[in-house]
Amino acid sequence: MNVPSFSKVFQNILHDINLNGDISQPRDLKVIENLLSQTEIDPTKVIANFDARKFNWKYFAGELAWYLSKDNNVDYISNFSGFWNNITNPGTNEINSNYGSLLFGEQLKWVVDSLKSDKNTRQAIAFLNQPKFQFEGNKDFVCTMYMNFFIRDNKLNMKVQMRSNDVFYGLTFDAPFFGFVLQHMRLWLLKEYPDLELGTYFHCADNIHYYERHFELADAVMNDDLNREQYSMNIEHPLFYIDEDSSMCLTNHGTRFINEVNDTVEYLKTSGNPKDPTYYYNILVKYLNINRI
Repeated sequence: MNVPSFSKVFQNILHDINLNGDISQPRDLKVIENLLSQTEIDPTKVIANFDARKFNWKYFAGELAWYLSKDNNVDYISNFSGFWNNITNPGTNEINSNYGSLLFGEQLKWVVDSLKSDKNTRQAIAFLNQPKFQFEGNKDFVCTMYMNFFIRDNKLNMKVQMRSNDVFYGLTFDAPFFGFVLQHMRLWLLKEYPDLELGTYFHCADNIHYYERHFELADAVMNDDLNREQYSMNIEHPLFYIDEDSSMCLTNHGTRFINEVNDTVEYLKTSGNPKDPTYYYNILVKYLNINRI
């Protein structure tokens, strides 16, 4: 696989939007957007890190722990970003886009079973957005439609199909999460196919965009010389698996990961520096095998 770092891929996406995109104003918010985008991503290189926008290790660790907990309540993720407080379901404290609650069960079980029963299957699809989210007043209409896994040339590949994708608030953290899922899928399938290799992550979006508030940031990122540290993620030990009755089960590795993230939240609240990313980075290094490249 000859795919550059995700920082370079991210820059290329911005350049393409800037060069070929159009101005639109959904919900009266000015954006520049491209339609029907497809990008190839190395699932081990999914961190975008720039001088103008350093990768947010704290948020990624918190979001991953939240997904692994399958918790739709907004209170936990609010420790890592206030964004979610603005899109709770009417009259509730819940949101829809906890991808763990949508994926980590029957959907991924279907994928695993499909690939085990037929190495060449075209049916190993997991759905995220669902008809139940089509209701009046929904502020959190799930952005990811489905994930399609397929093995060709002895490589496990994955296509992620988005209906809509904000480059800065969405793609920055979507890419490492979906890389996390693809790497887990390969680890689960190694018992069936011991020499199975990790293939390509195809990220597709019907609409990929960034908002007016990020216009200056986009210019800075596009002009970045990429001298800041870049990172890889090569997961060696699964944090969870799906059992025979389609239930998600955390491994000891996954349980310890969540506990360490939670302990760090509480520690940093009392330490006077709750935004310190170092602790979260070290946790991710430990459990996801993050390395500088």
